[in-house]
Amino acid sequence: MEISVNGKTQTIEAPLTVAQFLETLGLAGRRVALELNREIVPRNSYDSVRLKTGDSLEIIHFVGGG
Repeated sequence: MEISVNGKTQTIEAPLTVAQFLETLGLAGRRVALELNREIVPRNSYDSVRLKTGDSLEIIHFVGGG
């Protein structure tokens, strides 16, 4: 199925939760902010929210530095 991730179309195996998708990106356990179809997804919901064809994700991850 196809979803949009940060403005780019991406094909993924269905069905995945947000948590599973973040794992495929190597972002599991990292501090990220995630918006699904223009709504913020609370971190405690990542395991229960399932992605669907046509969903639009915006993912921001934080990088530390000095």
